[in-house]
Amino acid sequence: MVALLVLPALQGCYKDLGNYKYGSVNRISIDFGNNGFLDKYMSDTLVVDPVLTFQSEPESDLAFVWYCNNAEISGSRVLDIPVKELTGKRPYIKLKVTNNRDGSTFLAGFYVEIIPDYMLGWVVLGKEGQRSVLSFINPVNYSVYHDFYTMISGLELGPDAVSIQQHWPFDAMSIGSILVVRNDPAGNVEINGVDLNPLYNTNDFFLAKTPPQDFRSNGEFYMWDYSFMLDDNGNLYQRKHDNNKLFQSGVYSNKPMYVPGVTGFDKGWSGPWMSGLTLFYEKQRGKLYVGSDFGSVMEMTFVNVFPGMPGNFTLINNMDKELVYVGNVKQGRFSSPFYLVYKAADGQYWVQNIQVVHQGTFCQVIHMGEKPFGDGAINANTVFHQLERKQAYMFFSGGPGNKTLYMYEHNTSKLTEYYTFDSEIRTISSDLSNASNNVLMVGLASGEMVFLGITYQDMTVPDGRFLKSLQLPGFVPVSAFYKSGYQYNQF
Repeated sequence: MVALLVLPALQGCYKDLGNYKYGSVNRISIDFGNNGFLDKYMSDTLVVDPVLTFQSEPESDLAFVWYCNNAEISGSRVLDIPVKELTGKRPYIKLKVTNNRDGSTFLAGFYVEIIPDYMLGWVVLGKEGQRSVLSFINPVNYSVYHDFYTMISGLELGPDAVSIQQHWPFDAMSIGSILVVRNDPAGNVEINGVDLNPLYNTNDFFLAKTPPQDFRSNGEFYMWDYSFMLDDNGNLYQRKHDNNKLFQSGVYSNKPMYVPGVTGFDKGWSGPWMSGLTLFYEKQRGKLYVGSDFGSVMEMTFVNVFPGMPGNFTLINNMDKELVYVGNVKQGRFSSPFYLVYKAADGQYWVQNIQVVHQGTFCQVIHMGEKPFGDGAINANTVFHQLERKQAYMFFSGGPGNKTLYMYEHNTSKLTEYYTFDSEIRTISSDLSNASNNVLMVGLASGEMVFLGITYQDMTVPDGRFLKSLQLPGFVPVSAFYKSGYQYNQF
């Protein structure tokens, strides 16, 4: 009885299938030309004209809808929208194309990485008369945001700003801030790396917000767990960060550190951020010290140099020459190579390569070699710049009027006249936004900022070295660096 009922049902289903009609769907492929990711500055306009590939229907039969994180933002074929109107921390842009003839729809999308306008680019400190002035230069379109500190804050930096550096305020995903070192009782200033607003006056990080009497900064040096402050009396102050994800935490003591035998430090140089090393120079006794991320400051000495060893060595704990420059190279945690430039009494310059390894209770310094260099091109106003990622190359200014840029190759001792300008060279800085150090910015006394290529191709072929120049009238550069954005770029 059951079988008699089922068979007709199966038979009817078979006949119904035979009545279906099938047609081919005209598939549409969508290509944005960006491999699924697109970098845009916050001030940019996002314009996307997709390439569509399909067979026969005219494009007039297609309908377009653009979405940002699933919210409709446009019904045009070409998307044209200010980046600042996109929603979400990492907007996902999606296009839906509908074929009105058959109702079929096709989807494709990409992520937009929004770059804050001031995350990447050159920051330049200069003088306009007695005013200290900061400028930001966009590395893509070379637009200049001049005198931004005063424009934003309504405050003046004063006449005694001496240097600028990038400072990492939070964790690896935070954007680097700008530290302005001022040899002024008002103290150093930290500036937000996203919107360029003032954040802190670092004098406020002394105990009870009271800096020592007659305090003027001569440098501030940050590491993961500790910071050091050097004043122009040669005193060194130390603090432990309460939170190593918030480097402006903890307080400096009002009393200087006691370092046995030291009457005063003349200068300090930051190592690569990840190295946890800072070098301090005591000129009077010709000694070099290391300040570490363990909070210690100890005298440095070579572990592989001994009496009677052949060669001409400058001992870092008993220098017979004046130390004039320290250039660092990015490497690992608690370990980094440095290049030290010395001036001898006879006017000859020497460059020494050392490797520093620090592990809390001990420091090993390995002498890697020393050579005379400069060939008479160096003078009292020479500016040095060691490439942090291309260890083999150092640039410096020199020659008549200090107008020539030279490239020195450590491996071969080769000296090359890289470029000659119409004005004296005051600053040299390199683009650290990627692993190859592609661009050098040279700041001239005339206020001209000149951008030169320093790829390996540029180093061997002079014709393409010049890239761009900008003129900042009445501006004399003092210090500059390339703001490389996120802290993970320093690893």
